[in-house]
Amino acid sequence: MDEFIRQLTHDNTQFDNQWPDTFTKLHKLPDDIPDIDQPTFKVKSLNALVDYVLEDNEAISGTKSIFIDKTIQNLLKDPLPSLDELVQIFCRVLNIPNTNKLLQIKFLQKFYYQYRLGERLSKSPSVELIDSILGCLQKHELLNKESNDKVQDEWKQFLTRSMFSPLDMDTNKINHKETMIIMRSHFQHLYRWAAHHSRQSTIWSDVLNTLERACPTLFDSFITPDDAKVYLNTCAEPSISTDYCNLIAKSYQSQADLFTANSSDIFIIVEKLLSQNKIKEAQYFVRNVIVTHFSLINNLEELLQMLIRACPLVDIQSRNYFCKDIISPIAYEMNRKKANKKLATSYFDLILAILDLIVIEALPCAYRILEINEFYPWKQLDKQLTHLVQSCVSYDKIISNSGFSDLDILEKIIKLIGERAKTNPTILRATHQSALQAILKWSSIIDNDTGKPYDKHIFNMGTKMTELVDIKQITIDNCYQFIAILQKQINDNDDTYVLDKTSQYFFTAISQLLSESIQHIKTIPTALHQQLATFCSAALDCSLHDENGGMTFEHLAALHIWFKVGQCIDNEDNARVYETCLDRLYKLIYDEEEEEKMYSWWCTFWSMTALKYPNVAANHISQFLHEIIDHKKMNLLGLLPTLYAKRPEPFHDRLDDLVHALFDDNGQHLVSIASILMVIIKTHPELITSSQVDYLFTSIKNHTDILNESSHIFLMLGHIANAQPHLLDKYRQDLVHFVTEQQKPQAFNCLQQYLVASTIINGEKTVDENLILLINLIKNSKNISTDLSSQIFHTCQLIGIRHKQILATKRNDLLPFESNSTCRMLIDIIDGNKMSEENQTAINHTLDEIAQIERRVVHTEQGVQNITKLVKRQELNITNLDARVNTVDTHINDINEQLEHHAHELERIDAKTLSYVPTEWGRDVCTLLNVRANNDWRLLGKRFGYSTSELKHWAMQLDPTMSLLNEWFMTHKADEATYGLVKMLNEIGRQDAEQIIRKAMSNAGELIPDDLPMDIKRLPPIFLSYQWGSQKAVGKLKTNLEQAGYSCWMDTGEMGGGDKLFAKIDAGIRGAKVVICCINKNYAQSDNCSREVHLTISTGKPLIPLQMEKQSWPPEGALGPIMSEYLYIRFFDRKSNDENYWPADKFTELLGQIRYHVAPDPDMITEQYHNWFVPRVDNLIFLQPTTTTPTATTTTTTKNDKKDKAIINDDTPLVITHPQVMISYQWDYQNDIIILYNKLTQLGYRCWLDIFQMGGGDSLFEKIDTGIRHAKCIISCVTPKYTKSINCRREMALADALEKLILPLLIEDTKSWPPAGPMAMVFAERSYIDFRNPKPDQQRWSGKEFESVLAKLKQAIPEVQTEKPQRHLLDMQRPTTAIKRNENKLKRIRSAPIIPESRACSIM
Repeated sequence: MDEFIRQLTHDNTQFDNQWPDTFTKLHKLPDDIPDIDQPTFKVKSLNALVDYVLEDNEAISGTKSIFIDKTIQNLLKDPLPSLDELVQIFCRVLNIPNTNKLLQIKFLQKFYYQYRLGERLSKSPSVELIDSILGCLQKHELLNKESNDKVQDEWKQFLTRSMFSPLDMDTNKINHKETMIIMRSHFQHLYRWAAHHSRQSTIWSDVLNTLERACPTLFDSFITPDDAKVYLNTCAEPSISTDYCNLIAKSYQSQADLFTANSSDIFIIVEKLLSQNKIKEAQYFVRNVIVTHFSLINNLEELLQMLIRACPLVDIQSRNYFCKDIISPIAYEMNRKKANKKLATSYFDLILAILDLIVIEALPCAYRILEINEFYPWKQLDKQLTHLVQSCVSYDKIISNSGFSDLDILEKIIKLIGERAKTNPTILRATHQSALQAILKWSSIIDNDTGKPYDKHIFNMGTKMTELVDIKQITIDNCYQFIAILQKQINDNDDTYVLDKTSQYFFTAISQLLSESIQHIKTIPTALHQQLATFCSAALDCSLHDENGGMTFEHLAALHIWFKVGQCIDNEDNARVYETCLDRLYKLIYDEEEEEKMYSWWCTFWSMTALKYPNVAANHISQFLHEIIDHKKMNLLGLLPTLYAKRPEPFHDRLDDLVHALFDDNGQHLVSIASILMVIIKTHPELITSSQVDYLFTSIKNHTDILNESSHIFLMLGHIANAQPHLLDKYRQDLVHFVTEQQKPQAFNCLQQYLVASTIINGEKTVDENLILLINLIKNSKNISTDLSSQIFHTCQLIGIRHKQILATKRNDLLPFESNSTCRMLIDIIDGNKMSEENQTAINHTLDEIAQIERRVVHTEQGVQNITKLVKRQELNITNLDARVNTVDTHINDINEQLEHHAHELERIDAKTLSYVPTEWGRDVCTLLNVRANNDWRLLGKRFGYSTSELKHWAMQLDPTMSLLNEWFMTHKADEATYGLVKMLNEIGRQDAEQIIRKAMSNAGELIPDDLPMDIKRLPPIFLSYQWGSQKAVGKLKTNLEQAGYSCWMDTGEMGGGDKLFAKIDAGIRGAKVVICCINKNYAQSDNCSREVHLTISTGKPLIPLQMEKQSWPPEGALGPIMSEYLYIRFFDRKSNDENYWPADKFTELLGQIRYHVAPDPDMITEQYHNWFVPRVDNLIFLQPTTTTPTATTTTTTKNDKKDKAIINDDTPLVITHPQVMISYQWDYQNDIIILYNKLTQLGYRCWLDIFQMGGGDSLFEKIDTGIRHAKCIISCVTPKYTKSINCRREMALADALEKLILPLLIEDTKSWPPAGPMAMVFAERSYIDFRNPKPDQQRWSGKEFESVLAKLKQAIPEVQTEKPQRHLLDMQRPTTAIKRNENKLKRIRSAPIIPESRACSIM
C-alpha cells in the first residue's frame, strides 16, 4: 500500500480522474495483509501518506482531503501501531515550520482526531511524547501577515478546539489541567512562546487564552528560582502579550515568598513596561503584586525611586491612566502603612514627581501621600516645598468642565502646607516667593496667555496660597501692590468678568494678607496710609450686604484692613489721613441697620489712636460725648480726661447733660460718667450751678440702692464745696445725715471741705456754728468709728486753729473724748500746753496751709481746685503726727522688721507665694466674697467646677476667696480669667463684686471683652502629652489616674484640627498643674509633642517624663537638652499577667510625684485606689509593746514599770505636725529611707517623711515647705539621681536659704564631692557621712557611720532623750492605716493625754 500511495499523482486534475480506481484500491489493499504484519504495514502506509502530503505542492482539493481521511480510516482497525510510532508520524508533518499548506493542516487535523492522540496521550501522561509535540508547535510563528484567512482559521480550529481546548468535556486534548500541572515547565515554555508571538498572531493569542482557561495556576510555581526570573523578565520584552503579563502577575500575587525574593526585579519590570507605555501590563503587577504584598516590601526606597524615574517617562496622553491605575493604588497603601521616617524625603520627592505630570488624576494621588501625619521633616524640605508650590501653580492652565473636580484638591494641598507652617515657621521661608508671585499673577483674573478668566480652582487655591506668604518677608512695595489690587476690584467697571463667591474669597484673603503685613511692618509711609484710607472710604460707599444678606467683598476687605491700621499710625499726620473716613463711619452708624458693626469700627480706631494723638481726636469730641451721653456707650470714656485738656468747650456745652446722665438707667453708668465730671469740676468748679447741685442731692436720696456708687458724687460735691460752698448751705443736714446714718467717709470728706471753705469765706460768724455741728456729730452718733472721730476732731482743728477763743469755749465738750489723740492735741492747743518739737512743727504747718487755703478761696478761682490737695495733705500730716505720737514698743518694731525681712526672703525663694490675682481689685473683691452668704465664694467655686475637697481646703485658709481666685488666675490667661470671673459673678448675683472689677479695669484703661470662646470651668489638673503610637497605653493610664482622684486632659483625636486643636491644647496645658509626657521612640520626632513640651516649659508647669518603651535617655532630637534635666519613670516591661502597661510600683511612684503638686479629689477615688496615699509599708511598729496580756488588747501597766512605758498594739505611722528632722531623698531608695525613718522614730525623734504626708487638700510642696521651716535638721540622702531631681533641688535650696542644719548622707557614688550640678553650692562646705556599699551581713543604718549621724542629731536636737524615746512618742497622734485591723486604743499613762485617732496619714 505504501508503494501504491507513492505512485499517486500530485496533479489535482489527474488525481480527481483517477480517484474512483484509487478509492477501490485503498479498500482492498489492507485486506490482503496478514494480521501479523498489520502494524508494520500501517506504519509504512502512514509514512507513505506523510511523504505524499509533504511532497504535494498543489492547491488543496476536496478529493485529496477525502483521500487523506479515507486512508487514515482504512488503517484504524486493530492492531494499531504503537503510540510512539503514531506521534512520530504526526510530528513529521507538525515539525515543518511555518507551514501554510492546507493539505498538511488537514492531515494533522484528521490524523490527530482519528487516532485520538490527545485522549491516548493524557490517560497516563506521556511526558516525552507530549513534549515532542509541544516542541514541534514552537517552530510555528503563525504570523498574521504570512498566511491567508483560510489557513489561519484551520490552524485556530486545530489548536484551540482540538489539540488544546478550554472545555472540560473535551477529552481528546493534551492540555488537561492534570497534564499541564505534571508538565508545568513544558507548558510554561509553550505559553511563553505563544506570548512572544501573540501580538502578531491571533492564533497564538487564542492559544494563550485557551491555556490560561484550562490551568489558571500554571505559573503558581517554578522548577527553579531562575525559571521564575526568566519568565518575569520576559514580561518586559516588547513583543510579549498582555495576557502573559497578567498570568505572571497572578502567579506572584498568590506567592508571597516569590514576591519577597524577586521584589526588586518586579520594580524593574514595572519601570520597563511604563517606559514602553504599557500601562495595562504594568497595572497587573501594581495591583495584583505590589499592592497585595505592600506590607512585605522591605526595600520601599527602591519602589519610590522607580516611580520617581517612571513619572516623566510616561506619554502625556497616558498620564491620567498612569496616575489612576499605577500611582493611585500605591499611594493608598503608602498612606495606610506606617513608614520609616527615613523615607520621608523620598516620599516627598515622589509627590513632586506626581504633581509634575500636570494632569488632574495626579492630584488625589499626591495629596494622599502628602496628608500622612507626623511624618515629614518639614524643616529639611526647603527646596522641595518651593518646588511643590511651583508645581501647584502650573495647574492654572487646566480648565475644568465640571462644577466639582479633582482640581479642587489643589486647595487642600496648599491648605495642608499652610497648617504645617503654623507649627513650622521655616516652611514659609521656602514657600514665600513662589506663593507671592502666584497671588500677584492670579489677581489679574484674566490669563494673559489665553485671554480667558482663570478657572475657579485657581481662586480656591489662591485663597489658601496667601497662608504660604511669609509676613516677615513682605515689603512696603508688596503692600502697595496689594492695595492696588483691591482698589482695582472696587473701581473696575469691566463687565467681562464678574466676581463670584470663589474669586471674592480670594481677594478677601489678599486683604487679610495686607492687614497682617502692615501690622507686622508697623511703621508704614503716609502715602500708603492715604491709599488705605482711600480704599476704606470707597468700600464704605459700596453696599455692605449682598442680596443674600452676606457681607460683600468690599465690606470684608475693608474690615480686615481697618482693624489693623490703627496699630500702624505713628504720627499725627498719618492719623489725620483717616478723619474723612471716620466721619463717614460715624454717619453710617445711624444711617445703616448695622449700627453695632459700624460703631465697633469707629470705636476701635479711636481706642487705639486717640490717646496717642489727642490733637486729632479733639476734633471729634462732640461725637464722643454724643455716644456717651445720648447712647450710653462708655467704650471711649477713658479718652475724655485727656481730650478735655485739649478742647474743654464741647464738655462745657454739655455739662448739664453729663450731670443728668449720672443717674440714667438707675445709675448704671454713674461711675463712668462721674470720672469725666470729676476732671471738669476739678478744673472749673465755678461752672457748676445750684440747680445741678440740687439734682445731685435729690438723686442721691432717690437712689438708695446704689449707695456704693454715691461715693463718687460726694467726691464731686467736695470739690464744688471748696469753690462754691454756698451751693451746699441748704444741704448741711443732709450731709450730716449721710455721715451719721451711713458713716460714709466720702460724705464726711465733702462735709469737711464745705465747713472749712464756708468758715474761710464767712469768718467768725460760722466758726461756732460749725464747731457745734461737729461736736454734736460725735456726741449724738452711735457706734461712730475711731477713724471718723479722728477726722471730726481734725476738722475742728482746721476750723478753730485760727479762732482759738471760739475753740476754747468748746473745751468742756472735748474733755469726754480726750482719749482720742487728735482730740488731746486740740485740748493742748486750747490750754496752751507746751508742745513737743514735732507737734509744734505740725501745728505750724497746719497754720500755713490754712492761710494758703484762705488766700486761694477768697482771692482766686484758680486756687479752688487745689483745696482738695491741701486738705488731703493736711490729713496725711495729721496721720503722720498720730503715728509719731502713738509710737509702739521698739522691740516689737524690731521683731516685725525681722519677720518682714524673712518673709521677703522666703518669697524670693519660693515664687509660689506670689498671688496671680490683680492687685487693683483683688483685695476689695475678696473682702466682699469672704462674708458668708448664699452666693459667697463657695458658690463661685462650685460654679467654676472645683471639687468639694478643694473648697474645704480653701475654707481653712485665712483668705479663702483669695486662694480660690489665685487658683483660677494661675490656670488661665489673664483676659480669659477676668472675663470668666466677671461673667460668673453676674450669674450668681454678685454685681457688687463685678462692678469693682469693671471699675478697676476701666481706670487702668483696659476693657473686659463682651464675649470669649471659652468654657468657664476649671480644667483638669493633669495634662497627658503623648504620641499617637502610645494612645492605647495612655488611655489606660488616664483611666487609672482618674480612679486615683486625678482628672486628666487627653487629646483623643475627636477635637478637630488646625487652630481649634492648638487652642484647646494651649488651654489644657495652661490649666494643668502637672504635665505628664508619655515618651515613646516617636515622641521626640513629633512636632506637636515638641510644641507641647516647649509650652509646658515656658509656662513653668511641672513636667514628669514617663518612658513608655525602651529607648536611650535623653531622647534624640530637639527634646534631648530639655529632658536631660528631668528624671524619668521607667513605665514599661509590664508583667505578662498584668492588664496594665506598667509595673505596679511605678504607678505608685507616679502618684507620689503628682502629689507633690496637686492633691487628689477624694470624690473621684474608686475602691481600687481607696486611701492610696496611706503607705502600704510592713513593720511600721515604731514603738514595740513592752507588756501584753492574753485576755485584753488594751494597754496595761504595773507598779514597777509604769514610768515612761506604754503598750501600743497597732503599727500605724505617727502624725508629725512640728518635726525635728526632715528626711530628703529620691524615691529609688525608698525602702532604705523607711528603715531610717523607723530607727530615728524609735529613738524619739519627730521625723518628717513625704510618703506619710500624701493626704489632705493642699499640695505636697506646701507641706514640704512647712516641714523644712519647722525642722531643726535636714537629712539629705544623696545619690546621682538625687542631685538631678528638681524636687530635691528645691528642698535643698529652701533649707540652705533658711540656714538649716543640712546633714548629707552619701548613699551612692556621685563621682565627686560636692556633686556636680545645681547642688554643688549647697554641699560645697558640708562633708558627707559615707553610707555607700554596706557589707552584705550588715544593715545600712548601723556601725560608726550611723553613730556619727546620731552624734550630729544630738548636737542639733539636745532635748531628745534617745534612751527614753517613748515619752516623746506619746505626744504624737497615730492615724489609721488603709488596712483594716483590730485597732487598740492608747490608754492614758500618768500625765500622758488621751490622743484621738486621726483619719488619714498625717494631714486628713
